[in-house]
Amino acid sequence: MSLGTKRIIFWIFWLLIVLSGPITVIRNSDLRNTFANTVVLTNFFQRMTGLLAFSLLFIQIILGSWMGRWLQIIGAKAYKIHITQGLVIYLLMLIHPLFENAIVYLVSKNIIDALYVFIPSLGTERAILLVFGRTAFLLATIAVIASYFRTKPFFRRNWQAFHILNYLVFILIFIHMRLGTDIVSPPFVWVSWIALIGVLFSLVHRFLYPLLPKSIFQRGTDIKEQKA
Repeated sequence: MSLGTKRIIFWIFWLLIVLSGPITVIRNSDLRNTFANTVVLTNFFQRMTGLLAFSLLFIQIILGSWMGRWLQIIGAKAYKIHITQGLVIYLLMLIHPLFENAIVYLVSKNIIDALYVFIPSLGTERAILLVFGRTAFLLATIAVIASYFRTKPFFRRNWQAFHILNYLVFILIFIHMRLGTDIVSPPFVWVSWIALIGVLFSLVHRFLYPLLPKSIFQRGTDIKEQKA
């Protein structure tokens, strides 16, 4: 397979993953009613930004985990994509919860009630799932700060510890998404589970696999050599 073909395949899969969220939201929405009602329209964009952030975060983790291979396939653009995606993801994660404030304000017409959304609560299942989302945003903020100052000695020494925050953010968002119904609808439902499996595999490969005793793999190599 030529390098050009591999790049085309990469962009096709990238587009399919990214579009899975918006397509799902549109399929699950009555567009005529959506654009006629401000609250419903706000919720429409809230759902859209949430699913987009999740899809892009999945791609971001896969890109970062195997950056060497992606550099061979798409060249130096892999770094540019990685950096740009990181900024877009954080922007989506920043905007997404603000739609919740907007919805509360539109319904209650009370700015205090809208601001009250920022206060965490464990009173209901919905409130707990919102806490997962808020925690994800907090960890994402730390990861962004670490990325920005990655050339500083402290962040460079502890880069692997900060990098693992992306995995925690992903898992927290995966749980947080239980708030909505779009997550059980195709095509996003397929992407969400593929993403979970892919990220867990990446986590094991990158952080747990190197910790396994080398003797296990050496034994397997010795057996193969004896058979040969």
